[in-house]
Amino acid sequence: MHFLEHLLLACGVFSIPIGIFIQFIPNELVLAYGGFLVDSHDASFLTMFLLAWGSFTLSQIGLYWIGRLGGRPVALRLYRYFRIRQEKQLRAERWFEKYGAWIVCLSLLWRQLFALSAGVMRLSFKKFVSVTTMIFAFWSFLFIHLGMMLGSNWRMIGHFMDDIGPYIVVGIGLLFLIRHVRTQPKRFNESA
Repeated sequence: MHFLEHLLLACGVFSIPIGIFIQFIPNELVLAYGGFLVDSHDASFLTMFLLAWGSFTLSQIGLYWIGRLGGRPVALRLYRYFRIRQEKQLRAERWFEKYGAWIVCLSLLWRQLFALSAGVMRLSFKKFVSVTTMIFAFWSFLFIHLGMMLGSNWRMIGHFMDDIGPYIVVGIGLLFLIRHVRTQPKRFNESA
């Protein structure tokens, strides 16, 4: 992690798009560093937010189109490159079939897996972009703000994620449950 921190520090404001496009630096760390830059008055919140949100959206769109145009053969090669096992890829595809576009919300946790799978599964591009822009706007705002709150302790975001990560997963799970109940109320009422 030491090397990654030096990379962020050396790139300044541009560490946000570089870190997001490289996709090997934890995005929470990149965004927290952006919040630190805002807190230290080296950049405005709006600049950091737009850089992060735009970078996330563009990187996800790129992965989507690679999956859609290249299909499963290209996606399988990229899954290996990103160290994503075939079982995870198959599970993601089943989730797309079951939950539809809302599964893209899990891109917060596995960006490459769900964006590529959305393309392979030929999810509607309009739906994909809608969910992607919404979820990454929230993610960018949240972690840049947390980085501002942490200030020079922005590196602590990893410890923070260990504490809050389970709550994020539960929140996303609740979104899926609410969506399922709303789309199939008869099934829910029959089981009660």
